[in-house]
Amino acid sequence: MRIEGNDQRLAAATAIQMQQTGVQQMLAQKTAQQQDAQKVGTENTVQSIAGDKVSVKIELPQKTVDTLQNMGNISDFLNSVATNLRQTNEGLTAANAVADQMKTSLDKIIKNFPPYSIDSKERIDQLMQYSSLRKQIMSLMTPPPPQPVYEKVKHLWEGLTGGIAGTIQTPALSADAPDSHVVAASKQLDAISGQIGLVQETMTNSVMRS
Repeated sequence: MRIEGNDQRLAAATAIQMQQTGVQQMLAQKTAQQQDAQKVGTENTVQSIAGDKVSVKIELPQKTVDTLQNMGNISDFLNSVATNLRQTNEGLTAANAVADQMKTSLDKIIKNFPPYSIDSKERIDQLMQYSSLRKQIMSLMTPPPPQPVYEKVKHLWEGLTGGIAGTIQTPALSADAPDSHVVAASKQLDAISGQIGLVQETMTNSVMRS
């Protein structure tokens, strides 16, 4: 089933129109056994954050599609998936921006020459700035993508976030952390940024650009 449009309202209207033109009658011809075994692709056209038109393709059991159509909720379901995908992507983008600022604070310490002494005011200020940004990233609640897409990123998501709130996990550093810990934290932030990018790429690959 393909539902296309330039926004969610058009997608919903198109879904209703398709229901009225005989989609339910076609599905009603399936036997109970086919309904349990067969999968169908359900698609919804939405606007991405960048404004590009994308088609969200979701595979659902035939029985689930029948139930949604009988209840008249299939367009609501598709619009909910599209909205949740956008929220997840926005949360990851915001978290990645803070992680970049955290790394900038550490790079000022790492790249300074001659190296700062442990009790240097400038060094302590950068580490305090890092800790402040870490609190900020921990306050960001990034919702996981909706279930049809979550399965594709589950192995990445569980290693990236922690707790019920879905906050991005970053290394803690004290104001007197040695240089070796600062370097290690900087490398870990690189890995976190890379993992965020991989999650977003996998989410993007789960939709079809039209």
